[in-house]
Amino acid sequence: MAMPNLGDMMKQIQQAGEKMQDVQKQLEKLTVSGEAGGGMVKVTVNGKQRLLELTIDPEIMDDAEMVQDLVLAAVNNALEAAGQMAQEEISKVAGGMINPQDLLKNLGQ
Repeated sequence: MAMPNLGDMMKQIQQAGEKMQDVQKQLEKLTVSGEAGGGMVKVTVNGKQRLLELTIDPEIMDDAEMVQDLVLAAVNNALEAAGQMAQEEISKVAGGMINPQDLLKNLGQ
């Protein structure tokens, strides 16, 4: 059985790293939304799981506890969607070479 060429392996690792950098740039631009309370609270996050926008229906502002609960639910909904989107994007590039969940953990997501 022939040993894999170390030079070829290093080249593949470098190419994978470059592709992952491209994915990270793309994830900053891709957005997903989450909402709660039938749309009374809406949030938008990017693929790097950063909150970009928060909209609260003014009619619910007199109930602080409900607003807090709805904001938490909407943010968590959007962050879950962003995590799934990131995994899909990483999987496209990695082609099975890298576990997307491991990579996201290493990137601090």
